[in-house]
Amino acid sequence: MNKDIAFIKRCIELSQISIDSGDAPFGSLITRNGILVAEGTNDVNTKISEHAEVTALHNAHQVLGTSNLSDCTLYSNCEPCPMCSFMIREYKVKRVVYAMQSKYMGGFSKWPILQDIELTEIQPFFGSPPIVEGGILEKEAHEVMRGTIFWQIVDKKNL
Repeated sequence: MNKDIAFIKRCIELSQISIDSGDAPFGSLITRNGILVAEGTNDVNTKISEHAEVTALHNAHQVLGTSNLSDCTLYSNCEPCPMCSFMIREYKVKRVVYAMQSKYMGGFSKWPILQDIELTEIQPFFGSPPIVEGGILEKEAHEVMRGTIFWQIVDKKNL
């Protein structure tokens, strides 16, 4: 749990870095065996599909030399969206940990991509549903998000 908190804190820092660079407030990272492998911030101003999670996944692929991340954990300051959730399934990520739920765009709570067992049966290149844990440092993540255009998308509790 302490490592989860430390890695979510880093994701929150990355989300602030993303804001400071003029992009959307999202940060993500990948770990293997509790060791940081790769990080990502949003870069949608350059390329619309470069969400923080996708950037972190691609960076981890480069560092590890494989697209099979079945022994890795993805951390994010916000619940991954549907696009990122499909990428998480393709990279076969074992575990997903996030701070804030995204009530309208979440790939776990709104759209059950991260929990869909049938997806693997239909398309074998998708990994099994990852273990998903949310709500770690949620208030701290909300503080960075508050005041951005994305606030309404993720504001589930009016914190």
